[in-house]
Amino acid sequence: MLPSRIVELRLNAFKSFHKAVLPLGGVTILTGRNSSGKSNALDGLEVLARLAEGEDLADALDGRRREGGAVRGGSDGCAPHGTNEFSLGCTVAHGDNVFRYDVVVEVRPDLRIVSETLYGPGVAVSSGNVTNGPLLESRPPGAPGTGIEAEVHNGKRGVNPVHRFRDSRLLISQVPLALAGADAAELSVLEGTDSVLLALRGVFHFDPVPHLMRDFVPGRDVELRRTGENLSSALRNLQRTDEEAFAHLTTLVRQIADDRVEGISFVSSDLGDVMLALNESRGLPTDALERTPARQMSDGLLRFLGIATALLSSQHGLDIDKALVSSSSAARDPEGAVLIVLEELENGLHPSQAKRVLDLVRSSSDRSGTSVLLTTHSPALLDAAEGVLNENVMVCHRDSDTGRSRLSPLTELPGYATALAEGTLGSAITSGKLVDATEQGTDFAEFERLLGLR
Repeated sequence: MLPSRIVELRLNAFKSFHKAVLPLGGVTILTGRNSSGKSNALDGLEVLARLAEGEDLADALDGRRREGGAVRGGSDGCAPHGTNEFSLGCTVAHGDNVFRYDVVVEVRPDLRIVSETLYGPGVAVSSGNVTNGPLLESRPPGAPGTGIEAEVHNGKRGVNPVHRFRDSRLLISQVPLALAGADAAELSVLEGTDSVLLALRGVFHFDPVPHLMRDFVPGRDVELRRTGENLSSALRNLQRTDEEAFAHLTTLVRQIADDRVEGISFVSSDLGDVMLALNESRGLPTDALERTPARQMSDGLLRFLGIATALLSSQHGLDIDKALVSSSSAARDPEGAVLIVLEELENGLHPSQAKRVLDLVRSSSDRSGTSVLLTTHSPALLDAAEGVLNENVMVCHRDSDTGRSRLSPLTELPGYATALAEGTLGSAITSGKLVDATEQGTDFAEFERLLGLR
């Protein structure tokens, strides 16, 4: 069975968003002006991913006892201005099964879950029939500190049994502890919780920090961290486990950095630590190769190396926790697809390299089934996305009346066809023609002409 995959993020009521939907395909490009809400959308995905790890709300959102610190703005900052709670949801596909999950979190006066639902295919015990409906549905919350009750599908006639859960962490992370998977109905519930949890745990928000990549790192630390600090050991592991991917990365480095680059090597210390280096020639046959260690590389090159390593080793070489407690996991061996999040992909890269980087993103998605969500302001990168990727470009903008952030498919914006007829996608967006849903006049004739209908 195919791995579970997030196909939609719902920002029901989160920071600047209200009832906004972000579809997620193989490659999704998010663009928009500064302060339009792009980072808020990524924060929503990050919040769900953190909560899916089974941590208490305070640990996951406010950074209590968490190495990565608080989410941006902490739990208080997740609630839209003037409200005391936030609401997020996602749709997850697992083979032919689709699960719809939503959660509401109160941030004041108490930090707690006040509503949680999971809908999907549930099995009836007696007939074996499968119908789509609630697998888990919470009841109205009681007093703070008393927990929260929820009905859980049991595949039998009558009212579903009610279970009491802690309201300080996601209910779907607690369901596997309450069900033994004793029959087909319980197994269908566990498949739903497993699928959503695994898909959310597969979110890998990669934010490379070049100055952290310049030191020796333990050779055994091979799963790439979210800051890229252990790039050298992760890249050496890629060399050992996937020679084809490593050779592809080396070719890209030669194209992006300098034709004098002959390859990538590694320097090891007596303690088993490792640092990557570039082997470079001066151009003369008699010259010996020079080795440039990571501590002497530019920020842009290190950032590119980190992104390329993440994309090329996405399924098995990233620091992602996929462990589940469900008793049904071993039998079905569930797996979550990886979703790599990259902010401002173009940072540190010359505009002429935009197409190569975007090609790497697309090929990595096709090769490994990894999804990629990236944000960009780069006209060159947007130009490189013209064609089939146009349908995967989402524009984030503010509603002029409410001030709320909205998400609109690029191809549905007024003036889309006319703007492309007058120039490139990148120039249209940077000139302000395709940055929001403001009506710019009817352009159906031009659109039909481009489609060959006139």
